[in-house]
Amino acid sequence: MEVADTLSYLSDVNRLLGLREEGIQQAKEASEICEQLNYTFGRAHSLGGLAWLLYDNQQLDAAEEAASRSIGLLSDEVDRVLVCSNHRVLGKIHSSKGEIEKAINHFEAALRTASSLDWHFEQCWAHLSLAELFFTRGRFDDSHTHVERAKSHAVNDTYLMGCAMNFQAWFWYQQRRFRKARLEALCAANAYERVGATTDLERCRNLIRGIKEKMEKSTTSRESDPDGKLLDTVLLATHIDLPF
Repeated sequence: MEVADTLSYLSDVNRLLGLREEGIQQAKEASEICEQLNYTFGRAHSLGGLAWLLYDNQQLDAAEEAASRSIGLLSDEVDRVLVCSNHRVLGKIHSSKGEIEKAINHFEAALRTASSLDWHFEQCWAHLSLAELFFTRGRFDDSHTHVERAKSHAVNDTYLMGCAMNFQAWFWYQQRRFRKARLEALCAANAYERVGATTDLERCRNLIRGIKEKMEKSTTSRESDPDGKLLDTVLLATHIDLPF
């Protein structure tokens, strides 16, 4: 069991490091060992981690199968944290496939499970996932509502608040509301710097640089207003990956 648990842990670490292929192999090996040992929880955990790795690697069908198998191995009462994570990755998978209703159902299932645990981390990320989904569908009011709800779950967590603010900045940027985007991004960068989240900080700084370039171009345009919002067509959002 210790070997399987170590492999699962290493696969999680490699996902965070961007070493997807290595992480996938480790998660598969962990799952096989757990199956041989009849170690149900360990297998469910390794399959859940495998689902995220496969999703990151754009192997959507395989990711869906892994997450579904993980959920099937455990009841909500056995490990609701793992069930919550699996629902969220399934939501992201269905969103990537354009299966919007299925995606919403899984994100809402993740929210219900996280709420029962009063687990603000997962509640925050589920709301941000819904915010991204609704934004890409042009439902901007719903998107804004979920960003604000995500922030409400991040009030005691500087890193989570930074992520929520970074997403808000990204949404403003996509809508060409550059001044609001810049202010929100600067606040996010400050939060990341305070907790030493160097990778997130660098991504945020790249966003700030992009916003600055757009602001400089828009200052000479007749299509900008005092809010920094250009009056032409809104840019529909491209996909952005959540850190977790």
